[in-house]
Amino acid sequence: MPQFFMNASPQGSSPWFEYPVWVQPCHTDYAGVVWHGSYLEWMEAARIAAFRSVGLEYSALVQLGCDLPVIDLSLRYQKAIRMGNEVIVKTRISKLDKVRLFWDQDIFCINTEKPCVLGRVTLVPVNSENGRILRTPPQALQDAIHQLIS
Repeated sequence: MPQFFMNASPQGSSPWFEYPVWVQPCHTDYAGVVWHGSYLEWMEAARIAAFRSVGLEYSALVQLGCDLPVIDLSLRYQKAIRMGNEVIVKTRISKLDKVRLFWDQDIFCINTEKPCVLGRVTLVPVNSENGRILRTPPQALQDAIHQLIS
């Protein structure tokens, strides 16, 4: 059984992909502070944009019968983000282990350049029809991952 990600771990740290967000009222609670679920939406959008930046449209991945569900997630809140703030979601693949993709996804306020949220997300490629782990993901995904970690 092939272990696709076994020998594909990034050497040192892979480069950060930066995804900007301007905090809208729909991202916040009644007090104008970002609702915790908004961070997850931004992080997913940043991962999708990172893949797109290297030529992989997420819709193409879906058409190939591959999904990338989150299997583990950790957020550490450092500072509240408020409506009207501008933030950057810094995203990179930090580690590859067998079939898991480990992502670092940290959210920084542009005006202070300090981290507001430190995020870690683990994804695994699965067959979208039967939900089974894809030990050998589609070539398009393999190529995109290698570009992101280079």
